[in-house]
Amino acid sequence: MFIRGFVGFALTLLTLAGVSSERAVAQETVRLDVTRDTWVSAYHDGKNDERDANLGGAGQLKTKGIQEMILLDVGRGDDDSPMQGLPATLAGRAIRGVTLHVQKRGAEPQLRLTVSTLATPWTEGTSGRYATQKSSASFNWARQETLPWAYPGSDLTAAALGQGHTLWSSANASTADKQGWQQVTVDPRIMAARLTGLSHGFVIVDDIGSEYSVENGKFNYRLFPNRYVQSREAGRGRGPYFTVELGPVDRSPPGAVTQLQADRGTGVLPPGEALVTWRTPADVGPAGTLGFDVRWCKGAAFDAGKAQTLPRYLIPLAGKTGETVSLRVRDLSLKPGEVITLALRAVDATGNVGPMTTLVVPTSAAQPIALPEVEVQPFTEVAPLPTLDGLKLAVIDALDKARPVTGEIIPTQPAAYRAANHVWSAKEKRIRLYAARNEFVAFQLLAEGKAKGVDVSLSFDETQPALATKGDANDTQPRASWFRFRYVNTSAGPLPDPLIPVAGRFDFPAGDEAIDGQRFSSLLAEVYVPHHAIPGLHKGTLTLRHAGQTLTLAVELYVHDFALPDQLTFIPQMNCYGLPGPPAELSYYRLAHEHRTCLNRLPYNWRGQTHDLAPRWDGKSFDWRDYDQRFGPLLDGTAFADLPRAGVPVDAFYLPINESWPMNLAAGFRGGYWADDALTDDYRKQLVTASRLLAEHFTQRGWRGTQFEFYLNNKVYFRKESLDRTTAWWVFDEPVNTQDFVALRWFGQAFHEGVSLTRTPANAHENAGPRMAFRGDISRPQWQRGLLDEVLDVNVVGGSLRKYQRMIQERKERHRPGQMIYNYGSANAVEQSNVQPAAWCLDAWTLGADGVIPWQTIGNDKSWRQGDALSLFYPGKAIGQDGPIASVRLKAFARGQQDVEYLNLLLAKTGGQRWMLGDAVRQVIGTENSGDAANADIAAAPVYDRLTPQALWALRLRVARALQH
Repeated sequence: MFIRGFVGFALTLLTLAGVSSERAVAQETVRLDVTRDTWVSAYHDGKNDERDANLGGAGQLKTKGIQEMILLDVGRGDDDSPMQGLPATLAGRAIRGVTLHVQKRGAEPQLRLTVSTLATPWTEGTSGRYATQKSSASFNWARQETLPWAYPGSDLTAAALGQGHTLWSSANASTADKQGWQQVTVDPRIMAARLTGLSHGFVIVDDIGSEYSVENGKFNYRLFPNRYVQSREAGRGRGPYFTVELGPVDRSPPGAVTQLQADRGTGVLPPGEALVTWRTPADVGPAGTLGFDVRWCKGAAFDAGKAQTLPRYLIPLAGKTGETVSLRVRDLSLKPGEVITLALRAVDATGNVGPMTTLVVPTSAAQPIALPEVEVQPFTEVAPLPTLDGLKLAVIDALDKARPVTGEIIPTQPAAYRAANHVWSAKEKRIRLYAARNEFVAFQLLAEGKAKGVDVSLSFDETQPALATKGDANDTQPRASWFRFRYVNTSAGPLPDPLIPVAGRFDFPAGDEAIDGQRFSSLLAEVYVPHHAIPGLHKGTLTLRHAGQTLTLAVELYVHDFALPDQLTFIPQMNCYGLPGPPAELSYYRLAHEHRTCLNRLPYNWRGQTHDLAPRWDGKSFDWRDYDQRFGPLLDGTAFADLPRAGVPVDAFYLPINESWPMNLAAGFRGGYWADDALTDDYRKQLVTASRLLAEHFTQRGWRGTQFEFYLNNKVYFRKESLDRTTAWWVFDEPVNTQDFVALRWFGQAFHEGVSLTRTPANAHENAGPRMAFRGDISRPQWQRGLLDEVLDVNVVGGSLRKYQRMIQERKERHRPGQMIYNYGSANAVEQSNVQPAAWCLDAWTLGADGVIPWQTIGNDKSWRQGDALSLFYPGKAIGQDGPIASVRLKAFARGQQDVEYLNLLLAKTGGQRWMLGDAVRQVIGTENSGDAANADIAAAPVYDRLTPQALWALRLRVARALQH
């Protein structure tokens, strides 16, 4: 039997349908005045934060790109009966066309506007100026402090502009008439969604954002002009309104949803969630099926009296007839495995409601992976430090940082730490290490005092060849390398960062540095455990000799019964913009490879010039000889044949292609903000051809292990310095305005068309051909809409990954399952704790990222003198060394990469999902401070103030134990 409460929103439509058909047909266009309006602000800069402000009582409304936008609504009913008070002629009529009318206020007209549906009920508010008003709409809240726009922590962007299953359309505004009125065409479905209860109003966004012009060779850039229109509070006849062109009558409901079923894979979803799918039914009348009404109640039977409306932001819109749509049940505070019943009806664009279908849905009972506790605990018994001819010696973690004058450790450690910690017991004179096969593990030898010419060596007992695992029996012995910390000046005094490879004799402190009052100096011992090392205990001895005295320290290396993979499953990508020329550049790639990271150098400048970093182009074909000779060893892995991950090519490699190479953008740009109109067909053909030729060549060479990235880096506002400073006419890197996202989509679509034209046997199966990827650095994913959903293969997101993680993951799951996600930022400053790069890797992994990207990593000569957060690779030539020198922070990235490999191995073993380990990891690393800060859009360094090296050590041991049991 039809349940009245189930379709409350449709009762008004059915009632109004009783008007005479003659009257309904006679009035083809109706006017709908806006009945509530406000503008909200997304602006925040560290000092000012307007995101909680309400302006529902203001006499004007403002659009300002992504910073400020308008909320509107029509009708006077509640949210289940939006048509109350609207013309009866709307009932049962399909909508042919919709126009939004706004009256300009001030000098700036509207140029192009988006109108979007809205997934959540909201309250207009009454404030006439920027003010927080409880229970009123703001950018952060649908009703301030009482109702979020969607899930907890979400903002307006989760319930509009394509998110939360919303609709949007974009159109140019007409020129203002004498009274200042402008018109914008709106997709009829957007109005239909509101009138049928599938939306709760409208969001109006300025699509142009920042403007530019070129006059007499001078570039003028206008950052987010304020554009005002009259609000309904401005007086009668001034507020916004819609005109709706009516179509034919449709009183026939759509059919019932079919193939309604709960997905059997809910065991991988978090507890209390479920995935439900069904087919979109056909609609008998001309309106077409538009969406669905979904109610739910607990238990295995539908109880209308207890049924609740599912939040609109969770409910999908209709697909094409017969097309499958999916609904992820979440945010309902259900217990693990709890059963609910859903009741669904299809809704067409005139509000007709189809028959009800119910489904009993068991929610996921999956649980987090419980990490076992480990019996191993840090050493606690304190004893005097061992000495050697006046030197006091201690062992601390490789990620600890000791000040050379005071010995103070960063991060702060207990007073007894130098005598007893997780790797060292002064009482037992014992160093204890744990590692998997194919892993690097390290410790730091901290000396207090002075001594020259100290012999230091570390060796492990010989392994019996008969016990060696399969493989090279000669590659079973752990081997140690030594590095000397060098100090750089910082605002906090001199601190260690570069690590100079050394062997044999050492001076404590080093003779080539002169630090007033220095009493402490350090060496770092790094042990590599080869692929075929025997699991179990490996005993070693650290021996120090000086002035006829000898000190020996026992070293115990416990090798786990698993190995880290050679092919990285999490990639710390070391971004850079310049390297020494060949052959010196190769040593930088090798150093990155050895540290389980990937160096990636952008091969063009702001003018699009590639110089010698691209194959030669004659307008029709490429000459590959020099390019292949230079970069082929990186791409086939021969450059790394003698390194621990022998033969594995670089994980990622920038393509030289950009907006001005090999195409000629100056010739292909007609002018305008919108790429679809601004770029010529011939220019597009050149881009498609170049992309195809690149893919064909890489296929022929068999370069299948590297992801080749087409990435656009340049920004139009660089032209402010000089018109020819850049060739870009959009903000490609970290796009801001809708026009920028549209341009990226245009280039991505052309690139994908080109690489898809590569028809070779190597492309016949997955991963057989080259991995040609379109990459975007998207610092503002909340403004991306659906513009990049089908083209973005590598999604690089800054600090916004923390706030918008759910949005980013949902896009990946729904539209681009193979998409890689990176979190970009910066390495820690030399003054900060070295646990930060390792923690960043773990943190990003829990958020769904496949890697991290410090935005610049190559130091210069000055970096040796003054602490430089961007210098992960120090140029060795500056101190008379061959090749680059690693910083200890580069080793911290290697530590983080290896820790993530542990986690991925555990998920592979258990068949689990990241969320099953995410909470356990985040409890260890703590909450960093840039998640919702004003600098979340830029490449900031995350900060993990509570984390210590021993906490990372303990987490690693727990995961290792889970892997071996």
